[in-house]
Amino acid sequence: MDNLIIRKPTVNDVPQILELINGYANAQMMLNKSHYRIYTTLQNFIVAEHNNKICGCCALSILWADLGEICSLAVSADYLKQGIGSELVKACINEAKKYRLPRIITLTYQDKFFEKMGFTFSDKNAFPRKLWRECLECPKLEHCDELAYVLDLHYD
Repeated sequence: MDNLIIRKPTVNDVPQILELINGYANAQMMLNKSHYRIYTTLQNFIVAEHNNKICGCCALSILWADLGEICSLAVSADYLKQGIGSELVKACINEAKKYRLPRIITLTYQDKFFEKMGFTFSDKNAFPRKLWRECLECPKLEHCDELAYVLDLHYD
């Protein structure tokens, strides 16, 4: 896509990031986020900008020395199927490599998308640090229907 910029966000991008994420949350496709949550984790995010509008976002959260998580992947409906999600995930993978993380997990309903990105299906119970961190606050904790996918990163 012409004029697409993948970049780190600024505080001015938070309202658009919230709109994207909470739009999917309202459709029961991801968890709702507050202004506070986005501002305090803004450094984890990467955004896609097209014609001065944020059209996608994604975050890499470091869970521990051996694991990161790709989360909050959202692309505006007007921009779906144009490769923006893939570019955002690739940018998060590159961030993970800068930190030398050996593995990345994602919990998702978009299994085919993540399989195309090289992730493999996994048992989410194999990642207790993820479960301790955010899952305990999730209203779906006892009935989670998201699928876990993992990507092993390799270094020279």
